[in-house]
Amino acid sequence: MPIKGSKSPFRGISRLEEMKKKVSGKNSVHYGKHPSEETRNKMSIAKRGKISLLRGIPRSEEMKKKVRGINNYKYDKPSKYGSESPNWKGGITELNNQIYNCFKYRQWRSDIFTRDNFICQECSIIGKILNAHHKKSFSSILQKYEITTLQEALECEELWNINNGITLCKNCHEKIHANCGVKGAKKERI
Repeated sequence: MPIKGSKSPFRGISRLEEMKKKVSGKNSVHYGKHPSEETRNKMSIAKRGKISLLRGIPRSEEMKKKVRGINNYKYDKPSKYGSESPNWKGGITELNNQIYNCFKYRQWRSDIFTRDNFICQECSIIGKILNAHHKKSFSSILQKYEITTLQEALECEELWNINNGITLCKNCHEKIHANCGVKGAKKERI
């Protein structure tokens, strides 16, 4: 049903096109015109009401803290980073990143993909984003052998055993981790 007053059966589409032509570019009523000094002053005053009135005025430290507290709750409670954080697990993330970025890990992934012919072993899909998945959990191997350094990880044979790996597409990898209770999978690209 057309919009009231519209002659178009397409619900005002033609009117929208007409309005766009009227207000844009050289067809605009305001094209080539500049506001007078009085109009510019009015616009400036109106704009000031929207911007903080304290801008450009020197503030005391007490006033800065009040403004920060109003505008950003992060300043009220300083964040805890590293070992101060309640989620700290002894720096294991850094070790994981070192392992994921080392040559031996990239070689292990490549060997898994080659062995499986770059095909997801769950859904047999080809040409998607592939992940190399440890059948026995990566973190459980690190905990079992008490691996704390990259050198220890490189010497651990079970971590690099290609029989412990499987090629999965991104979706299947996430499903497997979801079934294990892990949030999301590590997104590895070939």
